[in-house]
Amino acid sequence: MKLRIATRKSALALAQTTMAAEAIVAANSAQNVELSYELVSMTTEGDRRLDKSLSSFGGKGVFIKELEVALLEGRADIAVHSLKDMPAEVLPEFKLAAVLKREDPRDAFLSRDGAAGVHFMDLPAGARVGTGSIRRVVQLKALRPDLEYVPIRGNIQTRIGKLAELDGVVLAAAGLKRMGLAEQVTEYFSTEQVLPASGQGILAIETLNDEAPQESFCVRHPEQREGSSEVSESLSQILARVNDVATYCIASAEMSYLKALNAGCQFPVASFAEFICDNSAENRGACKENARTLKIRGIYWDEKSSRLLRAEYSGSVDLNSADCVQQAKNLGVELASEIQKQL
Repeated sequence: MKLRIATRKSALALAQTTMAAEAIVAANSAQNVELSYELVSMTTEGDRRLDKSLSSFGGKGVFIKELEVALLEGRADIAVHSLKDMPAEVLPEFKLAAVLKREDPRDAFLSRDGAAGVHFMDLPAGARVGTGSIRRVVQLKALRPDLEYVPIRGNIQTRIGKLAELDGVVLAAAGLKRMGLAEQVTEYFSTEQVLPASGQGILAIETLNDEAPQESFCVRHPEQREGSSEVSESLSQILARVNDVATYCIASAEMSYLKALNAGCQFPVASFAEFICDNSAENRGACKENARTLKIRGIYWDEKSSRLLRAEYSGSVDLNSADCVQQAKNLGVELASEIQKQL
């Protein structure tokens, strides 16, 4: 079987989509399922309109619309996106079929002088720092209100090239690592300093919604559903084998927070979820495998009061339960409620 995979044409998108494709092939090869793939690359509206901010002409959907059209028109079987580029809720015609294990979710600072250059907190007052994200700007201003923040857009190479005229730029660590550019990073911001974008570092696989009840994403190999087509069910099984359940729950929590606040990329809002360990002796040393407590933190910029609101919420998520995704979504909703109490 050959998978036709829709992707953006940028170097990063092609690298990430190839990574996802190879993971799908490898996971299915282990189950004696032979797959091949071809990339269906295209330029999205977000790639074409680099002269304007995303919030001025449509927000996150501008990076995925053309890929979704390819799915609807039957020119592609699946589409691969950076989850942070997707809206909080996909349209009913589509579904988030699987996600890969999360890459480094942090933001990274690149100094004009390279890896050994001046760190962010040591920049002189008035230094110019480039970023295309209003989420980053409000948090960076909380750390260094005395710096000038310059809006930049474009691919990774273009934004790194801005160092010729800026003192530094801030980019997502995941993209830099996937492009083999980690050696150019001066320092990484902790998630306490700068909360990542919801979904940052997560590769998402989108398909058409076959209108049948969605299988539990907590089950890696769903059984054949009565009444579903052989083709769609085969695709569902193929993608289930590559789905990282813990990351899917993390993604569900983070995106449900955005949905509950009706927020997109035009809002300085973000959430970050992670499975954490308790302090019991029985969990020490193996807690990453056994952790079932999901902690989610969020920020929201309240324009009326000019305050950056913060909140966190934790709860249990049973990765072996059919309700694991809903449990994670509920935590995102609860976090949004904690933010709304502060408004």
